[in-house]
Amino acid sequence: MSKPNLKLHVNFEFEIAAPEALLEHDHATLCQKLSDMLGPLVLQGMPKVTTTQLAKSGATLVGHHCRLDAKNLSLPAIDREAMIAAAPHLTDEELNMLAQQINGKAPGNPVELQRFLRRQALALVNEYRLVPCKVEGKLKSGGTFTDITEDATLNLTNGSVMVDESLRQNHLKEGVGVITLRAAGDAVSIIGNCEGHTLSGPVINVSIDDVAKSRDALIALWQARS
Repeated sequence: MSKPNLKLHVNFEFEIAAPEALLEHDHATLCQKLSDMLGPLVLQGMPKVTTTQLAKSGATLVGHHCRLDAKNLSLPAIDREAMIAAAPHLTDEELNMLAQQINGKAPGNPVELQRFLRRQALALVNEYRLVPCKVEGKLKSGGTFTDITEDATLNLTNGSVMVDESLRQNHLKEGVGVITLRAAGDAVSIIGNCEGHTLSGPVINVSIDDVAKSRDALIALWQARS
């Protein structure tokens, strides 16, 4: 068999007025049904005709690949705010990629939709995306508490907060809403929780919902430092 030394792409995009019964299928089933409908006449016909036409100039078709995809235009677009609420760590470009990937696959139930979006977003990007911040809390010293502000790092991907080395041996007041996290100057202010202490320092978290509310400023900060 000859070794290929040229790759040819020939793309067609068909706009179809399909019956409602066909549009009721999920993405995978829809693609399979369209593949069955086109059949060998179309899917194998193109390579055969191409082989014949290329042979006229002495070229040989060594191999070919076919990719079939379909986008159900009748489905409502996934709300951008819903995607941000589930995945505030994604950039604008990545949100567009996510929207394309899940078109026709997303569940209608709002709770299930958020879980679905979260899973798909983490499958797309699950790396730590860290931005500098400051943590305001109360330092426990004996039987009293003293206000303290320390440098820290917020992970946009999961809402965890990593404190500086200087704070790791300290014990902060524990509980819900006892931490204030500030980032991007004073543009971002998020109330967080101190859930205990480990050898790595206090366990501080903020909710993904609260990260999402300040997503634009946080993503801009992360991109500026990347």
